[in-house]
Amino acid sequence: MEPFISPGANTLASSAISCPEASGQCLVDINWAGYSVCGLSPSVCSSCLTPPFSPCTISQGDVTNVEGSWIVPTITNAHGQSCSDDQNTWYDASDWVGIDGLVTPSVEQTGTSADCFYGQAQYYAWYEFYPQPSFTINIPVNPGDRITASVSCLDTSGTIVCTLTLTDNTNKQSFTTSTSVPDSSCASTGAYCLASAEWIEEDAWYDGFLALTPITPTVFTNNVATIGGQTHQLSGWGPQLWGLTTATFQYPTVPSDQTQSTVKSAESPLFLGDAFSVKFYSSGP
Repeated sequence: MEPFISPGANTLASSAISCPEASGQCLVDINWAGYSVCGLSPSVCSSCLTPPFSPCTISQGDVTNVEGSWIVPTITNAHGQSCSDDQNTWYDASDWVGIDGLVTPSVEQTGTSADCFYGQAQYYAWYEFYPQPSFTINIPVNPGDRITASVSCLDTSGTIVCTLTLTDNTNKQSFTTSTSVPDSSCASTGAYCLASAEWIEEDAWYDGFLALTPITPTVFTNNVATIGGQTHQLSGWGPQLWGLTTATFQYPTVPSDQTQSTVKSAESPLFLGDAFSVKFYSSGP
């Protein structure tokens, strides 16, 4: 799963798109939709995420925990184990929580995917310490399952230890894994900076961005993050909260004039303080 791509940093001209009720900040991305909390100072976050995208220096952050829940969406054009495959390709829709990726090149994340793989419907769980490869979790996943996931990273005695946990509350199965890196990794490579928390639906990268799977809306709930020792639900993060909408563009990367074309998926306004949904609009090109 790729980190956040340079944003459009403005709302799309569509009545279907809404920015966060908490702050009104909305980013347009190639493959992320949902919400992120930038764990750095608002001025640093703004310089990294809004035009003219001036160079920003990322220092070690203090995001230590992110957690959330969602219902595994249903592939809308699936019939049993088969799914419509108009593009003769691999469709993907991945829901996850994670730390980093908004303003850094690494992401510590775990989640579930609903794929239409050349006509075959597939649901599965996974984890990833990007840029290392992702790994499938040996837990059966079905549409309608309720998932709870968390990522915790602690800096102890010169070492950052990150622990990922994913639980399928429907079938009562859980998975946990950890990794550790020197706390100098942020300064030396830009990785494991603990600079942001995410709740995202995306179409993953595999030799190019995959087509987004047509799915039912995904509702994320119980979304909280701990940053600098303070724990808040999404609405409590004010100017640090950013909404993300996925859209295709007229060029392979986001052009400097932020030209936009098709909306692929979009986040709803927050409700009940911490909940939101992501709605599918288009599979993209």
